[in-house]
Amino acid sequence: MTPDSDWLQMLRDAVTASSQTAVAERLDVSRTTVSLVLAGKYPGKTDRVADRVMRVFGQVKCTHTGQPISLTVCVSYANRRAPLNNPLELSHWRTCLTCPLRPVKGVSK
Repeated sequence: MTPDSDWLQMLRDAVTASSQTAVAERLDVSRTTVSLVLAGKYPGKTDRVADRVMRVFGQVKCTHTGQPISLTVCVSYANRRAPLNNPLELSHWRTCLTCPLRPVKGVSK
């Protein structure tokens, strides 16, 4: 999967988990826009839709900090080596080990 298609897969997953109408409301776009983008028939550029999808669905709530973080930051924390020289970072890393949102290395969709 290319980075450009990540947002589209996120959109598909969100619609599968709920509905086009619910996803459109969360993105603050029309249901028709969501439908056309998913069908590959959106007449314009999809940059704005992609940006909204990444802002809304491209974040998770970090179980360590309680703050929203991007998926890429989450993955980088989860897959790094133990930061033995920094007790605060080590605490965060340990939380990542048991996090239910933890990405599994080597597994792709």
